[in-house]
Amino acid sequence: MIAYKEIAQVKNVKGLNPITGDYSYEENGRGYLCIDGVLLEKEETASKIISVGEYVYVWYNRYGTIEIYSGHTLLKTFQKEVYFFDRNVGPYIRHQVRDPKTFEASENILSVSDGQPLLAQNVPYRLYKVGEEVIGYKIFEYKLSRLNYSGEVLWTFDFPLCPRSGEPDDLDKVLGLTHGMLWVCTGLSRLIALDLETGKPIHQFSSAASDKANPAYTYVRGFAYFFFREADKAIITISNWGIHILNATTAEFIESYEFSEVDSSGREAFEFLDAARLYGDCLTFIAQRHWEAHGYRCAGIFDLKARRFIWIGDIISLEEKMSTGNHLIAQFPLQMEGNRLYIKDAENTLHIYQKEWRLKAQVRPQSEATASAACAPTPTVGR
Repeated sequence: MIAYKEIAQVKNVKGLNPITGDYSYEENGRGYLCIDGVLLEKEETASKIISVGEYVYVWYNRYGTIEIYSGHTLLKTFQKEVYFFDRNVGPYIRHQVRDPKTFEASENILSVSDGQPLLAQNVPYRLYKVGEEVIGYKIFEYKLSRLNYSGEVLWTFDFPLCPRSGEPDDLDKVLGLTHGMLWVCTGLSRLIALDLETGKPIHQFSSAASDKANPAYTYVRGFAYFFFREADKAIITISNWGIHILNATTAEFIESYEFSEVDSSGREAFEFLDAARLYGDCLTFIAQRHWEAHGYRCAGIFDLKARRFIWIGDIISLEEKMSTGNHLIAQFPLQMEGNRLYIKDAENTLHIYQKEWRLKAQVRPQSEATASAACAPTPTVGR
């Protein structure tokens, strides 16, 4: 396995961008944003930081505000009720408004460059932008629709019922678009390809035991987390069982294998995995060790090309978990960028790992830890 060494811990971290090393934290009741090696004091601690091309978007949860930065220079601010998309769609953000009388929500898509709405009217949907297509989802009605730029509905797909409860299945992700098919996955671990022109199902797969006898679905063991890889239009799934890789253009499985078949020793290192994320040909996850009380304290990486676990390590020691209750949670997945790994624990401590192990891991106050986490000289303090 590859060796990773913890090189730093940073306390009270809230938001992190592993691509740039920018992050936000709270100290003594104040919010700070460390961006491009500069430390900025803020009224609120940023919740999310992402890279979009050459720019960095910073999102604040309290009012739904987004700031756009080039380096550490603030270029533009979008005030109130704006959000990131679930997937990186470039220079677009979601804008949500609520009727002051009914409190009903509607959305539009804004261009970051000029702030103009993409749709001619706000629509009562949770919006997704997939290529040039706009997809809307009505959360409490379990309906998925394709919209045109006028905000008109072109078709609607009603999510099927869950056999045991009789309630409709729910949307988990809008995965991607290829060859005239829109791929989505559901909360019941169903994978569905819809005809982009009609909204009718073309392919339906499921790993739900209740769908084994359902002729509408092809049963496949071991669905849990789904990812759409744009580079080769592949859908990748990972679960405690193993891996499936599906060609989204042909709906044919390219690879399917159990972890125990390709790397039994690696699979034996943990009992359950969670919070999987895809980074190129690598899948990261957090995991629970065997014979331990509930809670995650280790993390790992699975290499899809090598078909093996290339790293599994304890982020939290068993002693710390038992004495303090500290652990890893699904909201803070293991993030990977270059030679570094980033992960937060339940106490909001950011752990930074590197393939090179020249530096000794240490816990330091914010004033000293900023440079290590951002991989930059000591930040300049500004506003």
